[in-house]
Amino acid sequence: MLPWLCLILLILVPIIQSDECPYASRNPTDVRQNVTLAVVLPMTNVDYPWAWPRVAPAIKKAISKVNCDPWLLPGLKLQLVNGNSENRDGYCSDSMAPLVAVDLKFAYDPWAFIGPGCVYSSSPVARFTSHWDVPMVTAGARAIGFKVHRAVTNTGPTHLKLGEFSLKIQQTFKWQHAMLLYTDNTNSNDDRPYFFAVEGVFQHLLHNNITPDSFVMDNDIDYKLVAQKIREKGRVVYVCSPMDIFRNLMVQLWKDSTDLEKFVFFYIDLFAEGLGGRHTAKPWYRGDQDDQAAKQAFKSVKVLSYMEPQSPEYFQFVEALKRDAKESFNFTIKDSLHNLIAAGFYDGILLYSLALNETLSEQRRGPGHIERPKGDLVTRRMWNRTFSGVLGVVEMDELGDRVMDFAVWDMTDLDSGEFQVVSVYKGSMNELVPQKGRTLQWPGGSPPRDIPECGFKNDNPACHTRTVTMHQMVAIVICFVFVIIVTITVFIYR
Repeated sequence: MLPWLCLILLILVPIIQSDECPYASRNPTDVRQNVTLAVVLPMTNVDYPWAWPRVAPAIKKAISKVNCDPWLLPGLKLQLVNGNSENRDGYCSDSMAPLVAVDLKFAYDPWAFIGPGCVYSSSPVARFTSHWDVPMVTAGARAIGFKVHRAVTNTGPTHLKLGEFSLKIQQTFKWQHAMLLYTDNTNSNDDRPYFFAVEGVFQHLLHNNITPDSFVMDNDIDYKLVAQKIREKGRVVYVCSPMDIFRNLMVQLWKDSTDLEKFVFFYIDLFAEGLGGRHTAKPWYRGDQDDQAAKQAFKSVKVLSYMEPQSPEYFQFVEALKRDAKESFNFTIKDSLHNLIAAGFYDGILLYSLALNETLSEQRRGPGHIERPKGDLVTRRMWNRTFSGVLGVVEMDELGDRVMDFAVWDMTDLDSGEFQVVSVYKGSMNELVPQKGRTLQWPGGSPPRDIPECGFKNDNPACHTRTVTMHQMVAIVICFVFVIIVTITVFIYR
């Protein structure tokens, strides 16, 4: 029996050990060729969703997964080099990021760049990487302008997909007009998130024969003036601003006795920060004297955000992310939609490795040094495809942007004023899917018109044909009085 037992153990030991990584960290016997990835991200400012302490655990976890798979990149192993995209004040910089990218390029000649995340720091790096023919993989850089850069692949959410989502809303309710309201800050340290989000909506509606009318709120906001502009130019209104500003505006509209049943406000809160990241929320509540007015006004509000995946794999990923961030950086990651960005970087590393492996497999390879393929060939293999990632099935479109799901939140309990997700936009199907047992609430009983029946300026000719103007009314009265006088005069003189 003993020889048979030994034979069984010899068979089982490799099986039991097969889940372990065959390449320990910094293993001196690991002679595989290095594939250098250059990371350009904010290293300290954790206000950014793509800050290094937030996403490093995900990136390193993906690197480990790739390096421990002997079949994914045979003969190669990924390694990271880092550069900081911040200026001396800790903000993303459109001057520091390209300088760091150039330094990394000439010092390490990386096979690909990971990041940047901020729009203004990503733009010059995207131009450089396109010129160098080096893939740039990011889960930031959400502005629609990056679609023109041939080296950029985005495995995170983008404003192009926000535009597609808003277009679907307009088409669903047959609205041909929309007003876009946003705050903007041209401070050199600001990445203008509200402007770039609205830009994605504006451009997509405009290019699909829907009329968008935009209005920017200055730093010193005159809420009464903004409320008047809304009444003059909008009924379907998209708002992108800090939640407190939006709440103040809705309170002003309520105090002005605006007939809010004739309006719908879509508040763009992509990371659900104004909702507190909870499954139910009261975004109008502050515990002040305006709560009641805000609660009534918010009956005409829908909130638009990214949709958090509900798979066990994603929640396990987030728990590991929180643990590793605490151990490595002493940074506490909370449960929020910001974790989608870390997941996007994780999926980006996997996608790049898959595309690189496929490209190399078609390339004639002999023994010895492995020649790096052209960056453009690898980039094109990352576009217009699907693969399995930490967020589930990842679908990349023909422009290198990830297909995203979005959530529509609405006040489902009019007594408590609680908001819940009532509908989910499935990007892969381009459909709005209602959540079970929940429907959109319309204070007026049905979706409002996008344009008043007689137009914003009462200039609809159809209304004029069936209404009497003041001048016409005066003329009719004068004629009527004249006829009566003539009639009485005739009878008297007979």
